[in-house]
Amino acid sequence: MKFKLKKEVILDNLQKVLGPTTTKQNFPILNSVLVSTEKNKIKFTATDLDVTIISFQEAEIEEQGILAIPMKRFFSIIKELPSGDIMLETAKNNLLISCEKVEFKINTLSAEEFPKIEEPKENALIKLNPGDLEEMIRMTSFSVGYEDVNYVLNGILFEIEKDTIRLVSTDGKRLAFVERKLPVSQTEVTKKVQFILPIKAVSELHKLIKERNDDLYLFAEENKVGFDFKDTQFVARPIEGEFPNYSQYIPKPGKDKLTINRKDFLLALRRAALLATPDYQGVKVDIKKEKAIISKSTPQLGEVKEEILAQFSGAPTSVGFNPAYLLDVLKNVEEEEATFEFFGADKPVVLRKENYVYLVLPMKI
Repeated sequence: MKFKLKKEVILDNLQKVLGPTTTKQNFPILNSVLVSTEKNKIKFTATDLDVTIISFQEAEIEEQGILAIPMKRFFSIIKELPSGDIMLETAKNNLLISCEKVEFKINTLSAEEFPKIEEPKENALIKLNPGDLEEMIRMTSFSVGYEDVNYVLNGILFEIEKDTIRLVSTDGKRLAFVERKLPVSQTEVTKKVQFILPIKAVSELHKLIKERNDDLYLFAEENKVGFDFKDTQFVARPIEGEFPNYSQYIPKPGKDKLTINRKDFLLALRRAALLATPDYQGVKVDIKKEKAIISKSTPQLGEVKEEILAQFSGAPTSVGFNPAYLLDVLKNVEEEEATFEFFGADKPVVLRKENYVYLVLPMKI
């Protein structure tokens, strides 16, 4: 194998596939990147068996070949080389890396040991808008049950049917639901597609689609789902099991609504959370007709109280919250004002906007 690429191009491809190699593995081969050539393209592949990322790069290739390279060492070397062209070539079980007057020779692993990656059949592609999907992930990923014993809550539910895509996540104490229309150029999806994507896979996918405008295609096969970009392919194994029937938990719009400046509320909750401890997490919110009072009292630490202008259409009430659950959503919505619906002291509080619902259970103070 022998080819030449710009330093920035190699780094860009390695950064795309870096994620699966960062998890500590029992098998060294899984901490490597498989670099192979196919006609006029170089293929960078990394996998941890649950998530596989493949990046394709056009190049002038002098000699075809395939090689498994320890990712951490390879990435570090490329990063420290001068800007410009880098020549990569194999010599027996070594990789020769040369750039200007710098030459490295590093040991490699057998490409035969690298897991066989089965290429997707791509017989049923669904076109998605990358900007919409990025926002949908951002608005749901924070309410995944990261350490939940109910493993189906350790990911985000994807549902695609007709002309709509939905993402849903819950950790049992809160729930986030978002839906968007598919691109107008996508024909109606006649057979419902449904799967739970693990949060680790979601995080890697989110990195890939940030600030991208390329066409994005979803494919779903038995025990495998993936997202295909122009130059990158992402494949993951979904979580097996049945996601809760989320629709039964989403109430119809309520009449008792609190409208409050989003930034003011966020900052007040952040300040109150400074006095939170694992044993005393809750922050109290006293809601009146034209104001909300955020307070927190923690034994042996102290107390804080802050008043914010607000509008409330219901009777005065007091509610306790885990502040992190409100901060997560307030950091991600962009509107100047946030509106919360109340249904009773022990009922979920709902933030609702167009095609988005976030509900959170109150807690006793």
